[in-house]
Amino acid sequence: MRRTLLTLALLAFVTPAFAQSEADTLASLQGELVRTAGTIRTIERKLGELDTHLAALGEKQKALEADYDARRAKMAAMGSALTRMGRTPREAVLIRPGGPLQAARTSMLLNAALPVVEAEAQSYRDLLTDLQKTKSALAKTSAEAKTTREQLKANHRALTALLERRQNSGGGIVWQDEARKIAALSRAARNLSDLLSRLDTGGEARAQQDAFFASLPDDEGTLPVSGVIRVGYGQKNDIGAVSEGITIDTLPGSLVVAPLGGIVRYVGTFRGYGNIVIIAHKGGFYSLLAGMDKINVSEGQAIVSGEPIAILDDAVPANLTGAPPRKSVYYELRRGRQAVNPSQKLPGLG
Repeated sequence: MRRTLLTLALLAFVTPAFAQSEADTLASLQGELVRTAGTIRTIERKLGELDTHLAALGEKQKALEADYDARRAKMAAMGSALTRMGRTPREAVLIRPGGPLQAARTSMLLNAALPVVEAEAQSYRDLLTDLQKTKSALAKTSAEAKTTREQLKANHRALTALLERRQNSGGGIVWQDEARKIAALSRAARNLSDLLSRLDTGGEARAQQDAFFASLPDDEGTLPVSGVIRVGYGQKNDIGAVSEGITIDTLPGSLVVAPLGGIVRYVGTFRGYGNIVIIAHKGGFYSLLAGMDKINVSEGQAIVSGEPIAILDDAVPANLTGAPPRKSVYYELRRGRQAVNPSQKLPGLG
């Protein structure tokens, strides 16, 4: 009896300590994930700028080479004409029709043409210099882009290892049973508003969610992916409708992160949106993200701002314009069922 009581007492002491240790481990892992994701996003931004610069340099080189070919043909024709005139003996000039008068006129025309020829020659030399500089800049930028891509690959390998650790640790899943209920309810949702209304089932799960929200800082969020906002909130989208969110063009293979800390409430396909992730935040806010390929979070998972949630597919065919290929991520911020301007939570969008 005494041994049983002692065992129970030890368990009562050890279990909270173990739980706290597990929470500390997860928090440390999330910190590593956020830092690694931040490094990757910085590299992605640099790579995006390099790709844009490379595309511009490539177009400039094409234009310069076309100009170079045209000018070279023009200079060759002018040089050939001057050479023929220079080979004409002086005696032959006197017996040509028109005689000395015509020869004087020709001489005057040549003297007037010489400054034009010299200017054309200088322009030709400047063109050659510009073309050489462009080729040199293109080679340098290509080498820098190659090095940057290698850095990106190395950081992606580190991220993959961290994601495996997160998965093996349980990934911060706070209420799996509730997540299963929501998944079942969501399949019957008629539209996005209906889906969102089914995500809050109250009870113990709501209490756990609120407790987690209370632990989150009140800092502003971050864009879910590095890139350029192609369609802003309230602007016309590709089908001519007013957008309730923002569309971000980014590089294939880019990392998608949680814009704000919260709890993942839905992962899967939904009507017209494709693969989506819905994250619940404090204050009744929800984030909806669409356009992702390799999603690596699950329903019921507690995540912090900047923590990875998906990676975009990197197998994208080149477009006909020659510009770097791009992927698009769609992001909506909602409060309850109502879409709101993401600038309320994300810096730099107002």
